[in-house]
Amino acid sequence: MLQSIEVIVEKNGSVSLLGPIHPARQMRAILTLLEPSEKLPMPAKRSLKSLIGALKNSTAFDGDPLLVQQAMRDEWD
Repeated sequence: MLQSIEVIVEKNGSVSLLGPIHPARQMRAILTLLEPSEKLPMPAKRSLKSLIGALKNSTAFDGDPLLVQQAMRDEWD
């Protein structure tokens, strides 16, 4: 199963996870560097639980998650 995990990459190349992860075994990973966005500042270190809570409280995802997901898929067509 593929899983995306948000991290912060410092100028010196060090990588910091924004929350704990617990893989069942040793795994390989691919890091994709994203361009910074003026509209979306890089978040400060915080727990995965607080990130999920912020997403749940976001007005962008009001309603039934399955309906929101289906609406997003429909936008691709």
